[in-house]
Amino acid sequence: MSRISAIVLIAFLLSFVSGSSYGQNSEILIAPNITLPKDTAITEIITSLNSLRGQIEGPNKQNKFILPAERLTTYALVDEMKGMEQNAQLHDKKFYKPYLTNIVKQRDGYLVQIAYIGVTEGTPVIRASFKLIAKKQGGKILFYSPLKQNTTGWKTKTLGNITFRFKDTLNTIDTKAFQKTVALYDKKLQANAPIIQYYCDNFAEAQQLLGVDYKADYAGVKDNNLTANENGTSLIINGWGAEQHRFDPHDLFHDRLRTVLSPDVINRPVDEGAAYLYGGSWGFTWPQIITKFKTYVSQNPNADWLTLYSDGTNFNNEAKILKISYVINALIIQQLEKEKGFPAVMELLSCGKKEKGDENYFKALAKLTGINKADFNVRVGGLIKAAK
Repeated sequence: MSRISAIVLIAFLLSFVSGSSYGQNSEILIAPNITLPKDTAITEIITSLNSLRGQIEGPNKQNKFILPAERLTTYALVDEMKGMEQNAQLHDKKFYKPYLTNIVKQRDGYLVQIAYIGVTEGTPVIRASFKLIAKKQGGKILFYSPLKQNTTGWKTKTLGNITFRFKDTLNTIDTKAFQKTVALYDKKLQANAPIIQYYCDNFAEAQQLLGVDYKADYAGVKDNNLTANENGTSLIINGWGAEQHRFDPHDLFHDRLRTVLSPDVINRPVDEGAAYLYGGSWGFTWPQIITKFKTYVSQNPNADWLTLYSDGTNFNNEAKILKISYVINALIIQQLEKEKGFPAVMELLSCGKKEKGDENYFKALAKLTGINKADFNVRVGGLIKAAK
């Protein structure tokens, strides 16, 4: 059978494949210029790939096409694949089409590459490109991240509940600072989940090792981490190259919080406020953030804090966004922890995802602090005035 005939046959077969139990993703398209292996497993791989993608917008633990032995690393990759068909600016949920761009037979499975491409005014635009490994197990094709395959020769060192993976030399100064920060957060959160951290040279390498060939969201991003949590273990693929530390204390708080609270109940503005308070943001420490905020306050003496909170307004006139709502929550958390202890902070953190009108947030806030919408400006103004 010719290559063209094989592609046509596969495309025909795919038209009968149910791609999604969540109804969020289009079935994958076959790029017309690729050469597929002459292998009877190819059609099954593509069918299973559609099924994997069909479940990708749901909870990772419910995706039946992830290789069980590689759940942790694959969850991190699958998280990066969520929402890739959407174009928020055009309000089009299926703007970027998924294309199969490569399948290569390997010794223990198949390397599979897919890309998400859309067309704007006749010009192709790529949103992202990913690599996965396909392997037959239990009578069906399952997928996993190439992270472990890409780091086979790396060294390992375990310190307490933290396992470090690295190429040549481990920076002991940085690992001690990391351990100290983890211990600080874990004491507050009553957490003790094991951590596996991969030290990459930079964020670009972190993406490549995990299986993210390209993602437009990360264009120009120098420092970042890729993370996942599964069955009591936390994975951090460290692409943070800042001079002070090879990790971000802000992101680390988010990661540790998710080992004890489900993302489904975490209120993001409160979570961000806690991360500001305990870990700073964008390389700024909390004292530096509050100093910047005080400058904004002096320039806006009649600010309506309730409106600014709801709008998620940025107060930093530099490139890095610092939100008023996050600083307000940091100040509330600071006072709440002082008066009632961290369990009260946890209650506010777990008041539920941000919703229109923030009713769940204000209900929890009133219960824990007595602050409500009617006196929000006065009470918050007092916290701001007292802040140091």
